[in-house]
Amino acid sequence: MRINTLSLRLAGLIVAAGWTGLLSAAAVPAENPGMLPQSSLLSPVLEATDADAAWAELDNANHHLPPSPVQWLTTPPTTAEKQKFYLPYLQALMDKAKGFYTRFPKDNHAGKAKLLEFQLLLMTAQWGETGQQARLKAVEKSLLRDPAVTMLEHFQILWAMAQNSAPDKARPLLQEIVRGAAPDNMKTAAAEQLKKLDALGKPVELQFTAVDGRSVDLARLKGKVVLIDFWATWCPPCVGEVPNVKKAYDQFHAKGFEIVGISLDKDKDKLTQFVADHKMEWPQFFDGLYWQNKYARQFGIESIPAMWLIDKKGALRVGDARPDLSGEVQKLLAE
Repeated sequence: MRINTLSLRLAGLIVAAGWTGLLSAAAVPAENPGMLPQSSLLSPVLEATDADAAWAELDNANHHLPPSPVQWLTTPPTTAEKQKFYLPYLQALMDKAKGFYTRFPKDNHAGKAKLLEFQLLLMTAQWGETGQQARLKAVEKSLLRDPAVTMLEHFQILWAMAQNSAPDKARPLLQEIVRGAAPDNMKTAAAEQLKKLDALGKPVELQFTAVDGRSVDLARLKGKVVLIDFWATWCPPCVGEVPNVKKAYDQFHAKGFEIVGISLDKDKDKLTQFVADHKMEWPQFFDGLYWQNKYARQFGIESIPAMWLIDKKGALRVGDARPDLSGEVQKLLAE
């Protein structure tokens, strides 16, 4: 199952594993196996004094979700609310990681600790945190110069850097991945990103009959801002984003915002029932072909959810609207 997440792990390729990869799952409050104290998870300092114990402490913190707010049981949080809640824990964890490799630079786990810090810095940067940019650049340079970094890790770093770069800087990084000795699934993802970069600013053509019989043609929606939402009912992060998408629709539809769903479902009845149950009023494209979906293939979609925003002129303006959907919609509507 190919599912995009807020974390930077790509099909299991990022070295650092743990609770960081779970932040984008459906909005269900997480348990805290082992019951690490909240104060421990928020502490930026490792208490252990020797390397083995310090690594165990860091690894333990990385694999434990903090106790989430009780109200999430009844009211699923938005992406922004999850980010705000988890940010202090991420910052504490990245400081612990830096503390480990600074104190034990020759330990076998020092490289993994640095990669963990890098992953967390990239994640917070994607969330809009700008105060760590100097630290992020320093870690990037350090990792790329580190002789202990493997070829696989080198491509992982290039991938992560590309995700946090403007298109002109991301393109050569992605091209290096495609042309190099990166794993095939990473090459595929990089090629997808290049295809999106090439599509930015260009008109998008989309015309079909929705499952409910409505006729959809982007050409007729010029003058409106349109979200193309690539998703599926079998994709937990997609389902987790439904409240955010509905919120944006309810807030901006009357102001000229439309949504077009591209479903990668295989079961039409399941799709239509889900759409009805969740009162998703926008049209849905369905062909039952799963990852061979006509428009997923045409637009190079290799992971979902994928959210494209089309401006009033019919051109693709935002290739990943998920982090701040409402904010991006509002900006395009104001043009």
